Amino acid sequence: MAINFMPREVKFFDFLNLQSENIVRTADAFLRAVKKGCFDEATVKTIKDLEHEGDTLTHEIVDMLNRTFITPIDREDIYALANTLDDIVDMINSMSNRIRLYKLDAAEEHLVQFADTIHQSAQALANAVKHIHDTKRARRVLDHCIEVHRLENVGDQLREKAISRLFETEKDPIRVIKWKEIYEVAEGTLDTCEHVAKVIEAILVKHG
Repeated sequence: MAINFMPREVKFFDFLNLQSENIVRTADAFLRAVKKGCFDEATVKTIKDLEHEGDTLTHEIVDMLNRTFITPIDREDIYALANTLDDIVDMINSMSNRIRLYKLDAAEEHLVQFADTIHQSAQALANAVKHIHDTKRARRVLDHCIEVHRLENVGDQLREKAISRLFETEKDPIRVIKWKEIYEVAEGTLDTCEHVAKVIEAILVKHG
C-alpha cells in the first residue's frame, strides 16, 4: 500500500465539507417531509440514499487517513469529526424509518419544531466545517459552534415540553411509547450535533 508523506490538507477538508453538506441535504429532506406529514417510500428512500452517501464519504476519509503519513490536523481529530458527522445522518435516517414504521402523523407541531432546529444546527455545523481550515476565521467558526450549543439547549427544552404534552393529551399507551421514542431520538440528534461542535472547538484550541 502506497503511503503519501505529504499533507493532503485540501483533500481531507474537501471531504469533510462534503460530509457536512450531505447533513444539510438530509436535514432539509427530513424537514420537508415532516412539514408535509409524508414519509412515504420515496421519501424514506431519499433519506436512506443520503445516509449511504454519508457512509461512503466517511469510508473515503478513513481510507485517506490509512494512506497518508502527514495530516493537516491530528488524525484522531479527523477520524472523530468524520464519524460524528456521519452519526447525525444515521440518526435522521433512523427517525425517518421509525416514523414510517410507526405510521405516525409527522406534521405534529413538536416534531416540526425539532426538524427545524435540527436543520438549523446542521447548517451551523456546515458553516463551521467550511472554514475550519482557515485559522484567520477561527472566531467565525467558534460562533457557529456556539449556535449549535444554543440549539441543543432549545432541543432539551423542546423534548421536555413535547413529552409533557404527550402524557397530558395522549390516552393510547402504545402511541405514547412511539412518540416518546421519536422525541428522544430527535433530541439525541441535536446532542450529536453539539458533540461535533465540541470536536471542532478542540481542533481550534490545538491549532489556534
